[in-house]
Amino acid sequence: MSRKPSRRNVQRAFVELLAALGATPYGALRGSPQRAAALWSEHLLSGEREDVSRIIGAGIRTKSHTPVAVTHIGMHLVCPHHLTVAFGEAHVAYAPEGKLVGFGTLTRLVRACTSRFVLQEEAGQLVADALATHLGARAAAVLLVATHPCHNVTMPRAHKARAATWAVAGRSRDARDLKTLILSTLNEKDA
Repeated sequence: MSRKPSRRNVQRAFVELLAALGATPYGALRGSPQRAAALWSEHLLSGEREDVSRIIGAGIRTKSHTPVAVTHIGMHLVCPHHLTVAFGEAHVAYAPEGKLVGFGTLTRLVRACTSRFVLQEEAGQLVADALATHLGARAAAVLLVATHPCHNVTMPRAHKARAATWAVAGRSRDARDLKTLILSTLNEKDA
């Protein structure tokens, strides 16, 4: 999806969805099609229109090769199988090779790669690949941990289940070290 969705068309679709489900937009549902259209077109799928190369930009020149990690970045994604919204956190690390980006840039990159119709596994890979390709990082590692209503609601006893997926890009030895860095940072916080 490259163009911004038509809010009017999305709103009309929600009215039709409610009708198909046997409901009408009255009472508690009054205004729901408008609110749902705004949520879907302005927030849930905002990453579909983002250009990750522009988010990363030219980076900041550096001689440092010290790994960078930012953890507990809040994120959501829309499951393309069931059209439900999964919520969780992203943990991102990369090994610079001459360029750095700010921590806020990493947060914007995560949002661009997850706020879309995407499988969790693919979203993490989009982040890792963007850091390797557009920033020139030696390696990148991404851990996404999310709760998926499409799983938790339909599976008995799965209400607390979370999915964890890893994605890496770049040199495999550096990527392994970055995964260890993420895990040790998460363990420090929990200690």
